[in-house]
Amino acid sequence: MKIFCSKDSLLSGVNAVQRAVSSKNTLPVLSGILISAEQQCLRFAATDLELGIRCEVPAQVEEEGVIVVPAKLFAEVVRKLPDTTITIKEQDGSITIYYYQSEITLRGYDPEEYPLLPDLIEPVSFSIPTVVFKNMIRQTIFSCAVEENRPVFNGTLLQIEGSNLRLVATDTHRLAYSISEIENPEDASFSGIIPAKTLSEIYRLLRDEDEYLLISFNKTQVVFQFGLIFLVSRLIEGMFPNYKQVIPQTCETKINLSVRNFLEAVERASLLSHDKSGANIIRIKVESTQLRIDQTTELGKISEQVEISTQGKDVMIAFNAKFLIDALKVIDSDQIMFELSGPYSPGVMRPLDNPNYLYLVLPVRMS
Repeated sequence: MKIFCSKDSLLSGVNAVQRAVSSKNTLPVLSGILISAEQQCLRFAATDLELGIRCEVPAQVEEEGVIVVPAKLFAEVVRKLPDTTITIKEQDGSITIYYYQSEITLRGYDPEEYPLLPDLIEPVSFSIPTVVFKNMIRQTIFSCAVEENRPVFNGTLLQIEGSNLRLVATDTHRLAYSISEIENPEDASFSGIIPAKTLSEIYRLLRDEDEYLLISFNKTQVVFQFGLIFLVSRLIEGMFPNYKQVIPQTCETKINLSVRNFLEAVERASLLSHDKSGANIIRIKVESTQLRIDQTTELGKISEQVEISTQGKDVMIAFNAKFLIDALKVIDSDQIMFELSGPYSPGVMRPLDNPNYLYLVLPVRMS
């Protein structure tokens, strides 16, 4: 292998695939990045056997070839290279990087030992505008469980029914739901749980100039393609809970309130809401045209009042402040309808100008 390319090209390739490099090192070769030179481009690939990312960057290829380089060391070297044309040669299992009058040689791994990223056999595919899918990820992924004995809660349900695409995430204490219309000429249907790590990577890698995202899938894997990036992920095995059953169809109290005013009030109240157990609980009292948050702890005292309009009963209810803040930060609307049915039933937030999103949060029992 012998190629010439810019530092920026090398850096964009490394940055695109590095998060898919295995950190467990069950196979030493998986701690590397597969680099191949062919047809006037440089291809980077990495996988931990659950997630795989492949991308292409422009390069002048004088001799084709392939090598696996140690990911962490190679990334650090690339970041510290000068902004000049870089020459890379591979010989006898090592890679030499030339710049100005200097050079660095790194030992590589045998590319024959590196597992190839699979191409789906007869996949079903559809496309969605990247800006739409990226926003759907932003508004749901925070509700995935971080640590959970049941893996289904560590991912987001992606569902396709007719022209509707849904993303649903829950950690059993809250649930975020987003729906969007798509073109589905084959009338394909799909239901699969995508790991949160996969969606985080897609969110990180998607750029505004990538107009559309192509999604392909089969029973065990899903592939996302955008720009010059190809990302393949295993689906999480298991049955996602029936989220439709937990969304209340009626409520006793409807509160129309400003997202910004409510968020700021909850954030201020949460500063004083930590108790000895480390919980971050705030108590909300709804009376007529006023929502009150009165908080007294060993740290001090705060009384917040937010102007609202209501329909239905007055109510007093407690929530984990973080669960409210997380949702209010990703809701793009100015106003929400907050639906409540007493102190022990879930609360549901619905943006007034967006019927395709909702957020459900369970209350905390007050002592």
